[in-house]
Amino acid sequence: MSILNKSAYVLMLTITTASLAVILFLASATTFNSFLPNAFALSVSNGTAAGNEMPTAQSVFDTGTMSLPSSVKGFLVYIPDEAHHPLSDDKTISLKNANYIPTHLVVPKGTGIAFVHGDPGHVHIELVKDNKTNQVVWQTTPIKHPGGSDTKVLDPGSYSVSDDKYDPMKGSIKVDGNVQATGDLTVGGIFVPTNSLAKYKSDFTSAGFQVFSTNNFVSKTSQKDISGPNTLIIYSTHMPIDKAVTNIKPIIESLPYR
Repeated sequence: MSILNKSAYVLMLTITTASLAVILFLASATTFNSFLPNAFALSVSNGTAAGNEMPTAQSVFDTGTMSLPSSVKGFLVYIPDEAHHPLSDDKTISLKNANYIPTHLVVPKGTGIAFVHGDPGHVHIELVKDNKTNQVVWQTTPIKHPGGSDTKVLDPGSYSVSDDKYDPMKGSIKVDGNVQATGDLTVGGIFVPTNSLAKYKSDFTSAGFQVFSTNNFVSKTSQKDISGPNTLIIYSTHMPIDKAVTNIKPIIESLPYR
């Protein structure tokens, strides 16, 4: 083979190899892209995706905010132990969700809301005020530990939440008029001791709930019974909200927070 022909052969071989590499890359990219929707759906089902899906326990813990999708028809706002204290007392379990879980709630229109009570030794009456009219549109029935309040479906709009007796307790509810509740899920959040997490997961299952996601954290507080490792659980159920209030009472009562 002449030097010229040999050079042409090498050039053709190089071009062919490069073309093959491009084809293989494009095929791999196509396969990867086709995998992305499935991977994203899996992450959502495991409670790791945000957007229009159910917020994870970590996001609720970090932000104090929970924005719910249309699959939710009811929500239980949890009043945690020592919720009546201001942050300056250094006695609440969580800084972002000190008075309510969550501090800031966004729900689709048509969603029923109730409060459940995990603050032993105190009676709570919650006041929900329309931010536009500055009028109280819902004063809950008095709630004793470990009970629940009456249920209310609020009109679309923005509302402030406070307690009739304990001034430090502040929160907010927004009813999104652009999203309609079309599902049947009742959802809520609760704090439990991390060392008893397996027990409480079992208790939730036995009571007809599903644990959606969890977030472990360490509560650094002067209140000894709630200091140390704790876990925020976000749970759901297909039970109506009134039934969910009834079924969660024994779980709240069994908590060691006092």
